Amino acid sequence: MTTAAERGEALIRRWMESGDHSLLAEDIAWRVSPGYPVPRTEWRGRAEVEGAFFPALRCHFPQWRIAVDSFTPLADGRLLAIGAYDARDSAGRTGRIPFLHVWTLGDGTIVGVEAVADFAAFAPLHASGTAAPGTKGGDAVPGTRG
Repeated sequence: MTTAAERGEALIRRWMESGDHSLLAEDIAWRVSPGYPVPRTEWRGRAEVEGAFFPALRCHFPQWRIAVDSFTPLADGRLLAIGAYDARDSAGRTGRIPFLHVWTLGDGTIVGVEAVADFAAFAPLHASGTAAPGTKGGDAVPGTRG
């Protein structure tokens, strides 16, 4: 028998791998920290996440892969994900961007995400024109096609 945390992790991983927007609740609350290369920090609803957030992000980072190091269940039922984005920016430079995500799940869908990432860590990697060791390009941003 699987726990709620295990089911939640499986749902999030399925979304990360597939980008299937039907796994997001219609009224999802999507929040990111200041510093993300997008015009604002909050989006409400699946249509806004799909139609505004991901296209804005993809302008700056057309390719990336989400590499989750760990999921930790929180006392209130949400899941904490710790990891990094393996990113390729629009200039073709690659690097790793550390993140923390807090995921809220309900009724078999993702109903909320709060994401904090250190996009400033990406810029110094390229001051000398070289990428960080061990980084590479990646898959398309989850939630987008192409």
